[in-house]
Amino acid sequence: MENSPEYNAYNPDKARNSFGNAALIMGILSTVLLCTGILSIPFGALGLLFAILSRKNGTGFSSSALTGVVLSATGIVLGSALTAFAVYRILYDPTVWEQINELYPDFYRYMNGF
Repeated sequence: MENSPEYNAYNPDKARNSFGNAALIMGILSTVLLCTGILSIPFGALGLLFAILSRKNGTGFSSSALTGVVLSATGIVLGSALTAFAVYRILYDPTVWEQINELYPDFYRYMNGF
């Protein structure tokens, strides 16, 4: 069996499937890291990149790559929205700075170099 052509044949689809699996993993990480906001964006971008690399000549995405695209796009959109909302709250809501001062009373001292 080891000398049969089917056993020793190179399978180029195996490498493409690896990119599809990587897209799926990056998409899962992107959605799991939504609680951090900003970390979901680069993982989502990597998931989209891997999904694009998994495409064969003129064919569509595999099922794992398509799932990775959906999860990655969700991670990018929601991560960007959460990050934008956090920046907005920090810049325009004075109660946020009061809460920071209550939680970290030495915050300004450390920021001003003691």
